[in-house]
Amino acid sequence: MPATGNKIVKADIDLIDKSFDILQSGSYYLSVQTGQDRLSFCIFNTVLNNYIVLRSYLLSSTDIDSMIADCKAVFEKDDLLGLKYKNSSHLWISPRFTFVPESLFDNNEANLYLTFNHGAASNELTLQNFVRPAGLYNVFSYPEKLTALLRSFQPDINLFHHSTPFIESLIRGRIPSSVSKLGVAVYFYSGKLDIVLVKSNRLLFYNTFEICAPADSVYYFTMVANLFEIDLSSTKLIHAGSLKDMPPETAILKDYVESIVECEPSTLVTYSSNIPEATLKNFINLFSL
Repeated sequence: MPATGNKIVKADIDLIDKSFDILQSGSYYLSVQTGQDRLSFCIFNTVLNNYIVLRSYLLSSTDIDSMIADCKAVFEKDDLLGLKYKNSSHLWISPRFTFVPESLFDNNEANLYLTFNHGAASNELTLQNFVRPAGLYNVFSYPEKLTALLRSFQPDINLFHHSTPFIESLIRGRIPSSVSKLGVAVYFYSGKLDIVLVKSNRLLFYNTFEICAPADSVYYFTMVANLFEIDLSSTKLIHAGSLKDMPPETAILKDYVESIVECEPSTLVTYSSNIPEATLKNFINLFSL
């Protein structure tokens, strides 16, 4: 079990399908996610079109230096993260991101877009994802040390921001069938609430709000609803995660909408029966990479 200093980094979720074959890793996709005091990863079997592994480590701290030290310990000790894969990706959960329409994007100005919205930060790289369904670039920051660590184990790893797969999944129709044409979705992480509006497969709104108490979620959520003249009494709110494990910051919103429903996993792939549905939905963005 990986350890950093006197603290042990625990894998409290460890789900492996019986079909997993370490000798076949060259045909698998590896997806890793860091944030919310966790390092988690899943493995996709491209031959069987099936997710066959989910493993998640509880990190000792959300402080960036301690988090990276924990991640390094996990990568060095975990028996799966260092294998050779057909493809590998990493998802970073962070509020430091901004969107730029494709027609206005200039790669040379990417850092300016980010610092204009969030201010300058040291020891960070400025990266971007092209969100094709939305026709925009997602410009975001990545800790330099984390990037170096990831590429020391997986040199060709692709780097993503958490909002990228979240937007793509909503625009591409991964909205529960019970929801009307206007999709209203929320994702809570590390004291932040992402509120997203999608209509007719088009992104209308995406913003992140700092939440210090559950009442803050109500304030910002109703503010956005009023701005877009949304009738909340007939709105089914989409929650990125299992309803069984909703934090109070999103659970409080049930008193203001018709109901809360779960963001649905993709039906184009299959998932090991070893991965409970609630657990799968709690890692919905990781499984959407």
